[in-house]
Amino acid sequence: MAGQQRVLVVGATGFMGSFIAKEAAAKGHRVTALVSERSLGDPGKKATLEELKAAGVELSKGSLESPQSTLVELAKKADVIICAVNGKGVELQSNLVQAAAAAGTVKQFFPAEFGIYGAVGVDACPTLFEPKAAVRKAIQDAKLPYTYVVCYGFARYWANKLGAIGKLDAVPPVMARSEPATFYGDGNTPFVLNTEEDIARYTVAAIGDERVINKSLHIRPQLNTLTQHDLAYIWEDKVFRSDFMGSRLQRHIISATELDAKIAEATDLSAKAFLQLQKAMTVTGTLGALGSGDVDAVALYPDVFYTPIAKYLGQTLKKFAPELAG
Repeated sequence: MAGQQRVLVVGATGFMGSFIAKEAAAKGHRVTALVSERSLGDPGKKATLEELKAAGVELSKGSLESPQSTLVELAKKADVIICAVNGKGVELQSNLVQAAAAAGTVKQFFPAEFGIYGAVGVDACPTLFEPKAAVRKAIQDAKLPYTYVVCYGFARYWANKLGAIGKLDAVPPVMARSEPATFYGDGNTPFVLNTEEDIARYTVAAIGDERVINKSLHIRPQLNTLTQHDLAYIWEDKVFRSDFMGSRLQRHIISATELDAKIAEATDLSAKAFLQLQKAMTVTGTLGALGSGDVDAVALYPDVFYTPIAKYLGQTLKKFAPELAG
């Protein structure tokens, strides 16, 4: 199965999908992106669409809600399907699972995982993980060969706020203005963060690899396994070694008990889900021993050179230099 593969990427205009589609094309795979009519006409997606085309990705108009016959024809042209969707798209993957099973050509199906599900159970965050569990069941019932990517935390959502989940590309704590970092629990629970580019590299490395078929691929680089205290120290070190002024980073502590209370009080499902993710990552933990159905991406693909989070924070310091100057 190794070598050039025909790869269908669903969600290629989104946050993670664009990295995966471009990386797969760069590695010589024949990549088709399923792009909805709405995305094709969205001015905000124009730059991403141009980047995909420039990378050699073929665009095919359609969506997970396209007629089943259309999805079957698409699946027949693919050896590998990678989904990088979220929200409603997670549940709609079942349409593509059925189509892939009917096509009979798909040798590897990557559902929209790309997080901590698989390292933790459904109960850790039911709103997000119950739909993913349903898709997994559909894949296994259909006897589709699969690979689940467990990438833990996205750097651009987690590292900028030093282990507290935030908005994409949030400005880190500005020490010159005495902005605190929020710590959850005691700040000593280790977790893994990865850059989005590295997640794409490991995912694409797994394309066509028999060793990861019907396995969960865990991306756990040693240098990216850190605690909130580790991240805070790295950030302090980089700030003090730059020209920025500021005192030591202040820590705002939210205890595990306080976090549980916030989760219980949350009425908005999205807000509750983010708090549950925070608890799983930085309080209860996600780094249990790997089982028989798990494989270690870093061990499997030693030629993939990942970006240490310390280096990422150095890049972040330069990126937000005007804001960090206070």
